[in-house]
Amino acid sequence: MTGPDAAPLTTVAQYLASLPEPARSWVAEFVDDTAAHYPSVPLVMFRQRPMFKFGASYQRGYVMFTAAKTHFTVHSVEFDLIEQLRHRLPTAQFGKGSVKVRFTDAAAKPILREYVAAVMSRHGIARV
Repeated sequence: MTGPDAAPLTTVAQYLASLPEPARSWVAEFVDDTAAHYPSVPLVMFRQRPMFKFGASYQRGYVMFTAAKTHFTVHSVEFDLIEQLRHRLPTAQFGKGSVKVRFTDAAAKPILREYVAAVMSRHGIARV
């Protein structure tokens, strides 16, 4: 349950349960994939959202996945890497620290996984 009277989301499972499909599936897929390939990176809840935090603070490095009614968003502070995605994801929307893709754009998934890998690599985190 979400809304002003809802209890805070303190676990990934609670966050996922709060999402409708297809948002739930997209976020779960990226959380599971990232956890499997980067097990040394802690998965924490940050502002009621699942975040892989590898810096001393979130401002030093993270990857976070969120979803809304029509789109999936990947967040990080690697602004230059996000900018490099513009030509590869022409229908995506971009923020300073985020890239949003519509759930109908399944072709974006491998590109977003490559982006996550690039963020991790930049911080010396090996994929397993």
